[in-house]
This record gives sequence, structure tokens and C-alpha cells, in this order.
Amino acid sequence: MSVLYNELKLHTSPGSITVTAQGAQHAININTNTLEVGPTTSNPPGPGREICGVFGIINLPLTPYLIVITEKTEIGPIDGQSIVWKMSGYELIPFVESRNASESVKQLNEKYLNLLNKSLSADSFYFSYTYDLTHTMQRLSNVDDSFKSLTYMERGDERFTWNRYLMSQIEICPELAGFCLPVVYGVLSITTCSLMGKTFDFVLFSRRNLNRIGVRYFVRGADDDGNVANNVETEQIVRHNGQVASHVNTRGSIPLYWSQRSNITYKPFVKLFNKENQKDVFVRHMQQQIALYGKNICVSLIDDKGKEKEICQSFNYIGGQGLLPGVKFIHFDFHKECSKMRWYNLNILMDKLRDDLDSYSYFFKDSQGEVSSTQSGVVRTNCIDCLDRTNVVQGLIARYVLTQQLRQMGVLGQGDEIPASSQFEYVFKNRWADNGDGIARQYTGTPALKSDYTRTGVRTKMGLLQDGYKSMQRYVQNNFLDGARQDSYDILVGNHRYSTVEESPLAKPRHPVAIFLPAVIGIFIALLILKLLMPEETWTSQISHIGLYIAVIVFLFKQVKAWGDYLVDQPRLYHTLAKAKAE
Repeated sequence: MSVLYNELKLHTSPGSITVTAQGAQHAININTNTLEVGPTTSNPPGPGREICGVFGIINLPLTPYLIVITEKTEIGPIDGQSIVWKMSGYELIPFVESRNASESVKQLNEKYLNLLNKSLSADSFYFSYTYDLTHTMQRLSNVDDSFKSLTYMERGDERFTWNRYLMSQIEICPELAGFCLPVVYGVLSITTCSLMGKTFDFVLFSRRNLNRIGVRYFVRGADDDGNVANNVETEQIVRHNGQVASHVNTRGSIPLYWSQRSNITYKPFVKLFNKENQKDVFVRHMQQQIALYGKNICVSLIDDKGKEKEICQSFNYIGGQGLLPGVKFIHFDFHKECSKMRWYNLNILMDKLRDDLDSYSYFFKDSQGEVSSTQSGVVRTNCIDCLDRTNVVQGLIARYVLTQQLRQMGVLGQGDEIPASSQFEYVFKNRWADNGDGIARQYTGTPALKSDYTRTGVRTKMGLLQDGYKSMQRYVQNNFLDGARQDSYDILVGNHRYSTVEESPLAKPRHPVAIFLPAVIGIFIALLILKLLMPEETWTSQISHIGLYIAVIVFLFKQVKAWGDYLVDQPRLYHTLAKAKAE
């Protein structure tokens, strides 16, 4: 049985950086002269300072950096015993404090550090010293001794081990296995609840898949391997009197070749490409789903009109062909069915799902440790973003299954429902709304839309106003800030790796239009304002100048649309504009 060290100390001295652990025979030693990383049995000088874990090592232009977790926040026991922690502080330790380098290299290094800090500072990294967070409870209940003999990093699900690339230099040393702490990125809450006089723990855990990781408009659809954007596995766990139940939902971008690149417009057009291979990539993705979860119901919530129409019809055609046994396809036009506050129409979708949800069942382990049922299938939900509409539907599915689980545990009587006025009703709705907000922030930079319905079960006019504000936030975020966020993800997971052999894309200046056009627009708007505030002696001259400035501004704004691709904050490292145009 492998172990992870939970009492670590960081020692720095001239020539070395060392990480020791209570009970460990070996320590991590970094020779800052040769930049070599390996195990040591030598005692480091000085007492050192306490740290919570090692996140990994990354090579940047100036020097490699050791990333350590310096602070943690307790979330709670996920299985009744094993504590889950959230990373709440970290530090980048340079192998070399100072090096004779050019100013351009120092500036480039600073750009990489800023991007890395952007992803590491997300309040969404979780770890445990005694529990494998990368696997669901059902998967962990069905492992053999050979699995248990593996290190935590070896047996971790690669989809959810976010620091696997960063750990590679340490992981290759078997003596250092106890330092290799898997870190998961997602949304996790653990809440002790009471219902009908009975106490139980309610856990909601969304694990984000790092394959095809990205932000809203820069990473859409599927890649050649069948990996999809915004792919999240959500596990809902309940514990009561030694009994444990869990249920899994998944979401993921429409598994076809498509893109929707930011170009300054409010909602960019959806572009389907590689159309002759759409069926193949759909099959590859669904084969992944079947291998992981068994049977699948593929629920599509996209619009059958407007900018979503073409992809909706393509997805309906391919999904409806019955290409794989055990895969069902349901299209539910969410916006059409629920327009004009007709949210009760969601019952139409639930009626279509109910029999299969009962057939798929859920994972259940009794107080004696015996597994009495397992989940044999999953509902895979998507809308265009796999966020707002998806959150609503996943919450409804989770509530239906949870009711069955609470009845089996004896928290609810047979035939009883969760009382709408109960405190747990409030907890359930808000945990699912928080889950949706967290997933949305990771993908779009803003909280989810339609969260008023998830929190209260009612769609309100105030909720509509809040959604309008969030939509404007998304517009600004997705057009002017998301390129850097995309680059930060790609650096963290190793999609982009700094190389001294090739010139870094960050060393190249942005397209001149991105700097010149906004500056010129700003100048003419300022001139127009000055002319309005400081009128000329004759009204004819005043009107002619104002008309000229307005005409120039209108012309320039037309150029904004024409040059939109270059005005957007584009990713520069991996998911570049040039790569997108080649598709």
C-alpha cells in the first residue's frame, strides 16, 4: 500500500533546495548548480519551513521553478475518514535566484510567470493524502491488490491528475513516490445535513478533464482522439449510518469537429469543419464514454434555429442513427420548450429519462461494506457551452436519483419526497448552483446563467436581469481577457512547453492592428468630445468638424468588425488563431 507524506518541510541553502517529509527515508534534492533533481538521504542544513505538498516542477526561460503548496483549507471527509483539502496558497521557488541574462529573457520569464500564476491562483485545486480523488467511489470499490500497490500518481486517472506533467521529473524516482501528490481541478463541497431528524453527509464533486482543456470560445468540440472541451464528471455522494451511495453525471462539448472563435461580435458564428469525419469522431468519443461509464443517454439541449441550427441538425442526424449499441440520443430544445417562463416543460425531458435512470441505478454500499448495486450507465448532457442549460438538467437528474438513495438509506420513507420547505432543500439547490457557478467560472470566467432557477426552482425577472449583466461580463472576458487564460491552462498541463531551441510565441509582438486601431478610435472619440465641449465661432464649422469626426469613428468601427480576429485577446502558445484558421 503506497502512502503520501503529509508533514513536509522545505529547506533552501546555497547550492540546493531540499524537501523532506516526516517518516520518509529519502528527500527531494535539487542541485541548483547542475539543475539536477533526485533523491537524497543526507540531512539538509537548518530546520526548514513547513509546506503542505509539492505541486511539481516547471522549466521557464530564466530558470526551472519548484512549485510547492504552502497553505491548505480543509473541505471535509469525503468517505467519512479521508480529509480533502483545497490549495489556498502556493509558492514558486526558482532553482537559481539570479542569473546573467538579457533583459528580453527576464521579460519573457515574467510573462510566463504571470500566465502560470493566473492558473495556479484559481480557487479550484483539491488534494487528499489518503484518498484517490481522481476516481469515483464505484471505480475505487472494484480494484484489486495490484492497483492498490501502485503509487497514487501511477494509479490516478490521467484525465483528472492536473499536475502529472509537472510531477514528471520527480515521479521518475521511485524513492520519491510519497512526495507525488495528485491534484484535481474542479468544484467540491462536503456538507453535513439534516432531514426528517436524520443526519447525513452530502458531497458534490465535479472533476474537470484536462484533455482538450480550454476556455469558452477558443476550445470547442472534439479532437481527433474523441476528447471534448469542457468535459466534466460530476459525482454526487451521500453517507448515512455507514451506508454510502453515489451517482455520476457527465457533460462535454458537442462531440463533432466545430469551432466558434471570438471575433468581437457578441455571439460568433458556429463553424463546422472536417465534415466528412464527423461521424467517426462522434463514435470515438462515445466509445470513450461507454468504456468509462457503460450505457449512455446523450442529451442535447441546443437550439434548432439561429446560429446553433446547423450544428443542431448535424448532431441530431449523427446521434440519431444508433451507431453504437447502448447509446441513446435525445434532443430537447431547451430555449424553445422553456420560453415564456414555461419551466414546467422540463418534466417532458425527465419523463423521457426516468425509466433509463431507474435501469442504470446507482452505486450503493451498505453499513457492512457490501456493494448491493452499481451504476451501469450515465446521462451525458450538453448545450452549446455545456453550462447554463446543462446545469439545470443535471440538477434535476441528481435530485431524482438522490430521492431514491435517501429512501433506500431510510432517511426518507418509501414514496416520500424531499420536503420543499426543508433546510436540506435549500442546501441541495445552492450546492448545485455553486457547482454550476464554479464550472462556468473555469470555462467562461463568469458565474453561470439561470442560476436563480437552480437555487430556488423558480425563474424570476431579477434572475433575467442578472443574466444580462453576466452576459456582458462574458463578452468582455471572452473577447479581451481569455487568450491569456487559455495560455495559462496550456502551460500548466504541458500543452505548451518552453524550449530554448525555438523562439517563444510570447516573445513576438501582437499584430499592429491590435494596438493601432483602438488607439486611433480613442483619439477621434476624444476629439469629438472636445469639439462638443469647446464650440467654434461659427455653427457651420462646428457641424462640419463634428460630422467629420463621427464619419471617421463610424468608419473605424467598421474596421473593428473586419479586423475582429486581431483585436481579440488571442491565445499565443497552443490554441492559436493560425491553428484555428488551418482547420
